[in-house]
Amino acid sequence: MPEKHNIRCRLQEWIDEADENYSTIAQAVGISVGAVRRLAKNQFERVDCSTWETICDYFKKPLGDLFYRDVKK
Repeated sequence: MPEKHNIRCRLQEWIDEADENYSTIAQAVGISVGAVRRLAKNQFERVDCSTWETICDYFKKPLGDLFYRDVKK
């Protein structure tokens, strides 16, 4: 899926730092493994606020740490 925006998330970094996997995150957050994979690989177009809030709560990190703008694009 081609990327259509410059907004990136650090979910993959958080998953790697926590030594977690997509399945664990999917089960904890209540979304599919495929959805976690797409979010982690920045292959998303829309943001579901409750999903991001649950992800941030799971990792105990603020929402502001999750997203950044990739100005190189």
